[in-house]
Amino acid sequence: MWFDINRFHLLVLLTWQFSIFFASQQIFPIFSNYVPQWTCGNGEPTSDCSVYESCKSNLTFVNVAFKSAAMEYDWICGKSAYLKSLFSQIQFAGVLCGTFSFGAVSDVVGRKPVAVFALSLGILMNFVTGLAPNYQVLLGIRFFLGLSVGGTLVVVCTFVMEMLLPQQRMALRAFFNWGVARLMMTLIAMALPEWRMSSIACAVAALPALIIIVFVFPESPTWLHNKGRLDEMKKSEKHIAKMAGVPYVPIEHKRIEHSKTVMEMLQTKGLMSRLFVLWSMWFVASICGYATDLNSNTISGDLFVNQILFSILIAVSKMILVVFDTHVPSFRRRTLHQGAQLVVCICFLILTFMTFNGYTGLAFLIVNLIGTVFIEYTWDACYLCAVESMETACRASATGTCSLVARIGAILAPMLNYANLWWPPSVYLTVVLLGTINLIISYFFLVETKNVNLDNVHIDPSSEEGTPMIDEKPAQKTSE
Repeated sequence: MWFDINRFHLLVLLTWQFSIFFASQQIFPIFSNYVPQWTCGNGEPTSDCSVYESCKSNLTFVNVAFKSAAMEYDWICGKSAYLKSLFSQIQFAGVLCGTFSFGAVSDVVGRKPVAVFALSLGILMNFVTGLAPNYQVLLGIRFFLGLSVGGTLVVVCTFVMEMLLPQQRMALRAFFNWGVARLMMTLIAMALPEWRMSSIACAVAALPALIIIVFVFPESPTWLHNKGRLDEMKKSEKHIAKMAGVPYVPIEHKRIEHSKTVMEMLQTKGLMSRLFVLWSMWFVASICGYATDLNSNTISGDLFVNQILFSILIAVSKMILVVFDTHVPSFRRRTLHQGAQLVVCICFLILTFMTFNGYTGLAFLIVNLIGTVFIEYTWDACYLCAVESMETACRASATGTCSLVARIGAILAPMLNYANLWWPPSVYLTVVLLGTINLIISYFFLVETKNVNLDNVHIDPSSEEGTPMIDEKPAQKTSE
């Protein structure tokens, strides 16, 4: 099969897809915070809050595509409007806490038990979201759901990566991705256009990930090896071979190396300068990506058609990038990030002017779609550069700090959507300004890492930048 995928690997890939489908609850506010236009009596449809506040007794929502929590709890105008942003921020705060706590615990007690707990808690919280008696309880539930999402993203991602062959990670990026997860959530919301029923359905739809981990996955052989539990490691490898339908062949594992702490990285000049560049990239990708995603429910046209278009384009763009990156060796990481960031700045500058002038036609949607796809490409550059520019001894810790910075950006993102109530282009102009700063930093300081041999990445402590040792041949397959 392609990428040497056997039946066990296929189950691993499916587990990842259903796991990130669960994690797509981060952007469920696209639907839960959706507010259609309204009319006062026989007036024209509008989104003017002054009309809403002065005409509540004779107000009618028009073209309601989805019955949202914002509509049920009146998070539309006035002081209560901030609760829409708070709904998202509380989730993202939970994700931040979950990233810390679940990741640390899984390093101690194992991947499987923590993955099972994180997914179980998350699916339960998603289910009871639909039963929340009031918005105060709902906000508390969404914090714990975010906590579980953070654990799922860190622990299940690590679990999955440790189960796959190096070449299969390209299949994961190309075919089992965020675009597909977003499409799944959109189709559920379209079939059940009410926030409570959609939440319950999303919980049920995420169950395959939990079932596969409980009944199919053994403990990670890589984790067992790192803990020195070699007999259990062999049993785990034999179980995987049996599930895959292939003969068991002992695997030679690399020597366990000392992992550098965050403080050790910050005390190394070359590592520190690289970290600052990566933090800038991850922060900007996160705050811009989530802000524009959460703002996508305000685009004129059919809510579900728009979201389906976003989802399909994101999924297809991932496939195109993998094919292009594989067959065009001269396509560099710097080109990927800076080219994508430049297109993002141009697109959202155009959207700023369109919004300022009150234009909401088809061109607005097209430019938004293009900009969103290229934000996704900046995310791809973030992941690739983080993995390829760091030494093996600090790769996991460095990526963890990048994820932390991204979570901070995600928490701030809903504030931009709230600012749109006072000045509609707020989200788009902020994306332009942050993107321009990020582009300048990337142009002057981002190191090139295409075709780097991960085993040979070494940063000279005396160097300000540190240069990875590049293998002129195609990068070797590695488990890093």
